[in-house]
Amino acid sequence: MPLYYIKPIVWNTNGYQRPSGVRFTSGWPMKHGFAFEEWNNSPDLIITENKEEFRFFHTGDFGIQPLDDYPEDIFVFMIASHDGRQDLVGVAGGATSLISNKIERQRLVNEHNLGSIEWQNDCWAIQNVQNCHENDQVQFHEFWNNSRRGIPNWKSPADLFLWLDNPLTLVPENITGKAKLVVMFGKFQEISRITALDILNQIHQPNDAYIIENLKARCSDELDIKTDIAQIQYDNTTNSTTKEALIQARIGQGRFRRDLMRIWNNSCAVTECTVLKVLKASHIKPWRDSTNNQRLDPNNGLLLIANLDALFDSGLISFDDSGEMIVSQLLSTKERKRLGIPQSLRLTLNSKQCHYLKHHRQTHEKLLNN
Repeated sequence: MPLYYIKPIVWNTNGYQRPSGVRFTSGWPMKHGFAFEEWNNSPDLIITENKEEFRFFHTGDFGIQPLDDYPEDIFVFMIASHDGRQDLVGVAGGATSLISNKIERQRLVNEHNLGSIEWQNDCWAIQNVQNCHENDQVQFHEFWNNSRRGIPNWKSPADLFLWLDNPLTLVPENITGKAKLVVMFGKFQEISRITALDILNQIHQPNDAYIIENLKARCSDELDIKTDIAQIQYDNTTNSTTKEALIQARIGQGRFRRDLMRIWNNSCAVTECTVLKVLKASHIKPWRDSTNNQRLDPNNGLLLIANLDALFDSGLISFDDSGEMIVSQLLSTKERKRLGIPQSLRLTLNSKQCHYLKHHRQTHEKLLNN
Protein backbone atom coordinates (compact mmCIF):
# COMPACT_ATOMS: atom_id res chain seq x y z
CA MET A 1 0.00 0.00 0.00
CA PRO A 2 1.45 3.42 -0.93
CA LEU A 3 2.74 5.75 1.78
CA TYR A 4 1.95 9.47 1.74
CA TYR A 5 4.27 11.96 3.46
CA ILE A 6 4.49 15.69 3.93
CA LYS A 7 8.16 16.63 4.08
CA PRO A 8 9.59 20.09 4.85
CA ILE A 9 12.32 21.43 2.60
CA VAL A 10 13.94 24.87 2.52
CA TRP A 11 12.33 27.90 0.92
CA ASN A 12 13.92 29.02 -2.37
CA THR A 13 13.17 32.01 -4.60
CA ASN A 14 15.03 30.84 -7.72
CA GLY A 15 12.53 28.20 -8.79
CA TYR A 16 14.57 25.50 -7.03
CA GLN A 17 17.11 25.49 -9.86
CA ARG A 18 19.96 27.01 -7.83
CA PRO A 19 20.46 28.49 -4.35
CA SER A 20 18.71 31.79 -3.74
CA GLY A 21 20.47 33.06 -0.63
CA VAL A 22 17.49 32.73 1.70
CA ARG A 23 18.66 32.70 5.31
CA PHE A 24 17.90 29.59 7.34
CA THR A 25 17.34 29.31 11.07
CA SER A 26 17.99 25.65 11.84
CA GLY A 27 19.71 22.42 10.91
CA TRP A 28 22.14 21.64 8.13
CA PRO A 29 21.00 24.58 5.93
CA MET A 30 21.73 27.11 8.69
CA LYS A 31 25.17 25.61 9.28
CA HIS A 32 26.18 25.69 5.61
CA GLY A 33 24.07 28.47 4.11
CA PHE A 34 22.36 26.32 1.49
CA ALA A 35 20.59 22.98 1.02
CA PHE A 36 20.75 20.42 -1.79
CA GLU A 37 16.97 20.51 -2.25
CA GLU A 38 17.45 23.99 -3.73
CA TRP A 39 18.25 22.19 -6.99
CA ASN A 40 15.20 19.89 -6.92
CA ASN A 41 13.76 21.49 -10.06
CA SER A 42 17.06 21.58 -11.93
CA PRO A 43 17.16 20.02 -15.43
CA ASP A 44 20.40 18.35 -14.31
CA LEU A 45 18.31 16.00 -12.15
CA ILE A 46 16.27 14.71 -15.09
CA ILE A 47 18.03 11.46 -15.93
CA THR A 48 17.24 8.70 -18.43
CA GLU A 49 18.21 5.18 -17.42
CA ASN A 50 17.19 1.97 -19.20
CA LYS A 51 15.09 4.09 -21.60
CA GLU A 52 13.01 5.49 -18.71
CA GLU A 53 13.08 9.12 -17.63
CA PHE A 54 13.38 9.82 -13.92
CA ARG A 55 13.46 12.90 -11.73
CA PHE A 56 15.93 12.74 -8.88
CA PHE A 57 15.57 15.00 -5.87
CA HIS A 58 16.71 15.59 -2.31
CA THR A 59 15.11 15.90 1.12
CA GLY A 60 16.33 15.64 4.68
CA ASP A 61 16.43 12.21 6.31
CA PHE A 62 13.39 10.34 7.62
CA GLY A 63 15.12 8.96 10.71
CA ILE A 64 14.48 5.26 11.26
CA GLN A 65 11.40 5.14 9.01
CA PRO A 66 11.81 1.91 6.90
CA LEU A 67 11.44 3.59 3.51
CA ASP A 68 13.51 0.94 1.73
CA ASP A 69 10.56 -1.47 2.03
CA TYR A 70 8.43 0.67 -0.31
CA PRO A 71 10.20 1.04 -3.68
CA GLU A 72 8.12 3.00 -6.22
CA ASP A 73 5.33 3.27 -3.64
CA ILE A 74 5.85 6.57 -1.81
CA PHE A 75 4.33 10.01 -2.31
CA VAL A 76 6.44 12.93 -1.09
CA PHE A 77 4.62 16.25 -0.73
CA MET A 78 7.38 18.84 -0.32
CA ILE A 79 6.46 21.96 1.63
CA ALA A 80 8.40 25.12 2.46
CA SER A 81 7.70 27.52 5.33
CA HIS A 82 8.16 31.25 4.73
CA ASP A 83 6.54 34.59 5.57
CA GLY A 84 4.12 32.91 7.97
CA ARG A 85 2.86 30.47 5.33
CA GLN A 86 3.44 26.83 4.48
CA ASP A 87 3.47 26.25 0.74
CA LEU A 88 3.42 23.09 -1.31
CA VAL A 89 6.29 23.41 -3.78
CA GLY A 90 6.63 19.93 -5.28
CA VAL A 91 5.11 16.45 -5.40
CA ALA A 92 6.83 13.18 -6.24
CA GLY A 93 4.69 10.08 -6.75
CA GLY A 94 5.80 6.49 -7.22
CA ALA A 95 9.01 7.52 -5.48
CA THR A 96 11.84 5.30 -4.32
CA SER A 97 14.02 6.27 -1.37
CA LEU A 98 17.79 6.15 -1.90
CA ILE A 99 18.49 7.57 1.56
CA SER A 100 20.00 4.31 2.82
CA ASN A 101 21.54 3.32 -0.53
CA LYS A 102 24.89 5.12 -0.45
CA ILE A 103 26.34 3.00 -3.25
CA GLU A 104 23.54 3.93 -5.67
CA ARG A 105 23.77 7.61 -4.75
CA GLN A 106 27.50 7.60 -5.38
CA ARG A 107 26.99 5.87 -8.74
CA LEU A 108 24.50 8.50 -9.84
CA VAL A 109 26.81 11.35 -8.82
CA ASN A 110 29.75 9.84 -10.69
CA GLU A 111 27.94 8.73 -13.86
CA HIS A 112 25.85 11.86 -14.29
CA ASN A 113 28.23 14.44 -12.81
CA LEU A 114 25.70 15.62 -10.27
CA GLY A 115 26.86 18.51 -8.14
CA SER A 116 29.14 19.72 -10.90
CA ILE A 117 31.53 22.68 -10.67
CA GLU A 118 28.69 24.89 -11.96
CA TRP A 119 26.57 23.90 -8.94
CA GLN A 120 29.50 24.56 -6.65
CA ASN A 121 30.09 28.00 -8.17
CA ASP A 122 26.40 28.90 -7.90
CA CYS A 123 26.56 27.95 -4.26
CA TRP A 124 29.78 29.83 -3.49
CA ALA A 125 28.30 32.97 -5.08
CA ILE A 126 25.90 33.17 -2.10
CA GLN A 127 27.31 35.52 0.53
CA ASN A 128 25.82 33.53 3.40
CA VAL A 129 27.55 30.37 2.16
CA GLN A 130 30.88 32.23 2.20
CA ASN A 131 30.17 33.49 5.70
CA CYS A 132 29.28 30.00 6.96
CA HIS A 133 32.55 28.66 5.56
CA GLU A 134 34.67 31.57 6.80
CA ASN A 135 35.38 32.78 3.25
CA ASP A 136 37.69 29.79 2.72
CA GLN A 137 36.94 28.65 -0.84
CA VAL A 138 39.54 25.89 -0.75
CA GLN A 139 37.96 24.41 2.36
CA PHE A 140 34.52 24.78 0.78
CA HIS A 141 35.68 22.97 -2.36
CA GLU A 142 36.80 20.01 -0.24
CA PHE A 143 33.57 20.11 1.75
CA TRP A 144 31.53 20.18 -1.47
CA ASN A 145 33.26 17.15 -3.00
CA ASN A 146 32.65 15.15 0.18
CA SER A 147 29.01 16.24 0.48
CA ARG A 148 27.70 16.08 -3.09
CA ARG A 149 27.51 12.27 -3.00
CA GLY A 150 24.35 12.73 -0.92
CA ILE A 151 22.53 14.89 -3.48
CA PRO A 152 20.15 12.42 -5.16
CA ASN A 153 18.47 10.60 -2.27
CA TRP A 154 15.11 10.06 -4.04
CA LYS A 155 13.99 9.11 -7.51
CA SER A 156 10.57 9.31 -9.13
CA PRO A 157 9.25 8.56 -12.64
CA ALA A 158 9.29 11.82 -14.59
CA ASP A 159 5.59 11.54 -15.37
CA LEU A 160 4.83 11.43 -11.62
CA PHE A 161 7.02 14.37 -10.60
CA LEU A 162 5.50 17.84 -10.38
CA TRP A 163 7.14 21.12 -9.47
CA LEU A 164 4.71 23.95 -8.93
CA ASP A 165 5.13 27.14 -10.97
CA ASN A 166 3.27 28.95 -8.20
CA PRO A 167 3.54 27.37 -4.72
CA LEU A 168 0.20 26.36 -3.23
CA THR A 169 -0.46 27.74 0.25
CA LEU A 170 -1.85 24.94 2.40
CA VAL A 171 -4.33 25.25 5.25
CA PRO A 172 -2.94 23.01 8.02
CA GLU A 173 -6.28 22.77 9.86
CA ASN A 174 -7.84 21.16 6.78
CA ILE A 175 -5.06 18.58 6.59
CA THR A 176 -4.20 17.61 10.16
CA GLY A 177 -6.54 19.68 12.31
CA LYS A 178 -3.55 21.54 13.77
CA ALA A 179 -2.36 25.11 13.34
CA LYS A 180 0.88 24.08 11.62
CA LEU A 181 2.22 21.30 9.51
CA VAL A 182 5.58 19.78 10.38
CA VAL A 183 8.36 22.40 10.06
CA MET A 184 11.71 20.79 10.95
CA PHE A 185 13.79 19.61 7.98
CA GLY A 186 14.58 16.33 9.74
CA LYS A 187 10.90 15.54 10.41
CA PHE A 188 8.00 14.27 8.32
CA GLN A 189 4.25 13.87 8.60
CA GLU A 190 2.27 10.89 7.29
CA ILE A 191 -1.12 11.64 5.74
CA SER A 192 -3.93 9.49 4.39
CA ARG A 193 -4.58 8.73 0.73
CA ILE A 194 -7.78 10.79 0.90
CA THR A 195 -5.86 13.81 2.24
CA ALA A 196 -3.17 13.36 -0.41
CA LEU A 197 -5.80 13.27 -3.14
CA ASP A 198 -7.49 16.35 -1.68
CA ILE A 199 -4.20 18.27 -1.89
CA LEU A 200 -3.68 17.16 -5.49
CA ASN A 201 -7.18 18.35 -6.37
CA GLN A 202 -6.18 21.87 -5.28
CA ILE A 203 -3.35 22.10 -7.82
CA HIS A 204 -4.13 23.91 -11.07
CA GLN A 205 -1.20 23.96 -13.49
CA PRO A 206 -2.49 23.55 -17.08
CA ASN A 207 0.91 22.89 -18.64
CA ASP A 208 1.36 19.89 -16.35
CA ALA A 209 -2.22 18.57 -16.45
CA TYR A 210 -0.97 15.18 -17.67
CA ILE A 211 1.34 14.77 -14.67
CA ILE A 212 -1.35 15.94 -12.24
CA GLU A 213 -3.81 13.39 -13.62
CA ASN A 214 -1.14 10.67 -13.39
CA LEU A 215 -0.57 11.56 -9.74
CA LYS A 216 -4.30 11.51 -9.00
CA ALA A 217 -4.71 8.14 -10.69
CA ARG A 218 -1.73 6.71 -8.81
CA CYS A 219 -3.11 8.16 -5.59
CA SER A 220 -6.60 6.77 -6.09
CA ASP A 221 -7.83 3.71 -4.26
CA GLU A 222 -7.73 1.75 -7.51
CA LEU A 223 -4.12 0.80 -6.79
CA ASP A 224 -5.00 -0.28 -3.26
CA ILE A 225 -7.80 -2.43 -4.63
CA LYS A 226 -5.46 -4.09 -7.12
CA THR A 227 -2.94 -4.79 -4.37
CA ASP A 228 -5.60 -6.33 -2.12
CA ILE A 229 -6.97 -8.46 -4.94
CA ALA A 230 -3.47 -9.76 -5.70
CA GLN A 231 -3.05 -10.71 -2.05
CA ILE A 232 -6.35 -12.59 -2.12
CA GLN A 233 -5.38 -14.44 -5.28
CA TYR A 234 -2.05 -15.57 -3.81
CA ASP A 235 -3.57 -16.67 -0.49
CA ASN A 236 -3.30 -20.47 -0.40
CA THR A 237 -5.35 -20.78 2.79
CA THR A 238 -8.63 -19.57 1.24
CA ASN A 239 -10.80 -21.66 -1.08
CA SER A 240 -11.70 -20.44 -4.57
CA THR A 241 -15.36 -19.69 -3.72
CA THR A 242 -14.42 -17.46 -0.82
CA LYS A 243 -11.67 -15.82 -2.88
CA GLU A 244 -14.17 -14.85 -5.55
CA ALA A 245 -16.59 -13.46 -2.95
CA LEU A 246 -13.75 -11.44 -1.35
CA ILE A 247 -12.63 -10.05 -4.70
CA GLN A 248 -16.16 -8.98 -5.57
CA ALA A 249 -16.58 -7.41 -2.13
CA ARG A 250 -13.30 -5.50 -2.53
CA ILE A 251 -14.43 -3.91 -5.76
CA GLY A 252 -17.84 -3.16 -4.30
CA GLN A 253 -19.77 -5.73 -6.27
CA GLY A 254 -21.14 -9.23 -5.85
CA ARG A 255 -22.85 -10.59 -2.76
CA PHE A 256 -21.61 -7.85 -0.41
CA ARG A 257 -23.10 -5.10 -2.58
CA ARG A 258 -26.32 -7.05 -3.17
CA ASP A 259 -26.74 -7.53 0.59
CA LEU A 260 -26.28 -3.80 1.18
CA MET A 261 -28.75 -3.01 -1.61
CA ARG A 262 -31.27 -5.29 0.11
CA ILE A 263 -30.70 -3.78 3.57
CA TRP A 264 -30.96 -0.18 2.35
CA ASN A 265 -33.78 -0.73 -0.18
CA ASN A 266 -31.60 -0.10 -3.25
CA SER A 267 -30.80 3.47 -2.24
CA CYS A 268 -28.27 5.54 -0.33
CA ALA A 269 -28.38 4.90 3.42
CA VAL A 270 -28.59 8.67 3.98
CA THR A 271 -30.03 10.48 0.95
CA GLU A 272 -32.27 7.80 -0.59
CA CYS A 273 -30.55 8.39 -3.93
CA THR A 274 -31.27 5.43 -6.25
CA VAL A 275 -28.74 6.19 -9.04
CA LEU A 276 -26.79 2.93 -8.97
CA LYS A 277 -23.70 4.35 -10.68
CA VAL A 278 -22.99 6.70 -7.77
CA LEU A 279 -23.78 4.29 -4.95
CA LYS A 280 -20.71 2.87 -3.20
CA ALA A 281 -20.66 -0.29 -1.10
CA SER A 282 -18.53 1.11 1.74
CA HIS A 283 -16.89 -0.97 4.44
CA ILE A 284 -17.34 0.56 7.90
CA LYS A 285 -14.35 -1.19 9.43
CA PRO A 286 -11.63 -0.75 6.78
CA TRP A 287 -10.76 -3.69 4.55
CA ARG A 288 -7.21 -3.98 5.86
CA ASP A 289 -8.34 -4.05 9.47
CA SER A 290 -11.00 -6.71 8.88
CA THR A 291 -10.99 -10.48 8.85
CA ASN A 292 -12.32 -12.28 5.79
CA ASN A 293 -15.62 -12.86 7.58
CA GLN A 294 -15.90 -9.15 8.42
CA ARG A 295 -15.09 -8.24 4.83
CA LEU A 296 -18.11 -10.20 3.67
CA ASP A 297 -20.41 -9.21 6.53
CA PRO A 298 -23.10 -6.78 5.25
CA ASN A 299 -23.37 -5.36 8.77
CA ASN A 300 -19.88 -3.99 8.12
CA GLY A 301 -21.15 -1.86 5.26
CA LEU A 302 -23.09 1.21 4.26
CA LEU A 303 -24.50 2.05 0.86
CA LEU A 304 -23.49 5.67 0.28
CA ILE A 305 -23.37 8.13 -2.59
CA ALA A 306 -19.83 8.94 -3.72
CA ASN A 307 -19.31 12.22 -1.83
CA LEU A 308 -20.57 10.76 1.45
CA ASP A 309 -18.47 7.66 0.86
CA ALA A 310 -15.35 9.86 0.52
CA LEU A 311 -16.21 11.82 3.68
CA PHE A 312 -16.90 8.63 5.63
CA ASP A 313 -13.75 6.91 4.37
CA SER A 314 -11.60 9.90 5.37
CA GLY A 315 -13.18 10.15 8.84
CA LEU A 316 -14.76 13.57 8.29
CA ILE A 317 -18.17 12.10 9.07
CA SER A 318 -19.41 9.12 11.09
CA PHE A 319 -22.64 8.00 12.76
CA ASP A 320 -23.65 7.34 16.35
CA ASP A 321 -25.69 4.35 17.48
CA SER A 322 -28.94 6.20 16.82
CA GLY A 323 -27.88 6.89 13.23
CA GLU A 324 -27.22 10.61 13.78
CA MET A 325 -24.38 11.92 11.60
CA ILE A 326 -21.27 13.19 13.39
CA VAL A 327 -19.45 15.87 11.38
CA SER A 328 -15.86 17.03 11.94
CA GLN A 329 -15.45 20.71 12.79
CA LEU A 330 -12.88 20.80 9.98
CA LEU A 331 -15.84 21.08 7.62
CA SER A 332 -17.02 24.68 7.68
CA THR A 333 -20.65 25.73 7.79
CA LYS A 334 -20.37 26.71 4.12
CA GLU A 335 -18.97 23.30 3.12
CA ARG A 336 -21.62 21.49 5.15
CA LYS A 337 -24.32 23.42 3.33
CA ARG A 338 -22.78 22.60 -0.03
CA LEU A 339 -22.61 18.91 0.90
CA GLY A 340 -26.11 18.84 2.36
CA ILE A 341 -24.98 17.55 5.75
CA PRO A 342 -25.57 16.59 8.45
CA GLN A 343 -28.25 14.02 7.68
CA SER A 344 -29.11 10.86 9.59
CA LEU A 345 -29.20 7.25 8.49
CA ARG A 346 -32.67 6.33 7.28
CA LEU A 347 -33.00 3.01 9.12
CA THR A 348 -32.52 1.84 12.69
CA LEU A 349 -29.14 0.21 13.26
CA ASN A 350 -28.73 -3.29 14.67
CA SER A 351 -26.14 -4.19 17.32
CA LYS A 352 -23.57 -5.49 14.80
CA GLN A 353 -23.73 -2.32 12.73
CA CYS A 354 -23.31 -0.29 15.93
CA HIS A 355 -20.25 -2.35 16.83
CA TYR A 356 -18.59 -1.62 13.49
CA LEU A 357 -19.49 2.08 13.68
CA LYS A 358 -17.93 2.28 17.15
CA HIS A 359 -14.66 1.09 15.58
CA HIS A 360 -14.99 3.74 12.88
CA ARG A 361 -15.53 6.52 15.44
CA GLN A 362 -12.59 5.37 17.53
CA THR A 363 -10.33 5.17 14.47
CA HIS A 364 -11.17 8.73 13.44
CA GLU A 365 -11.59 10.15 16.92
CA LYS A 366 -9.14 13.04 16.46
CA LEU A 367 -10.75 14.27 13.23
CA LEU A 368 -14.28 13.91 14.55
CA ASN A 369 -13.46 15.77 17.77
CA ASN A 370 -11.85 18.71 15.96
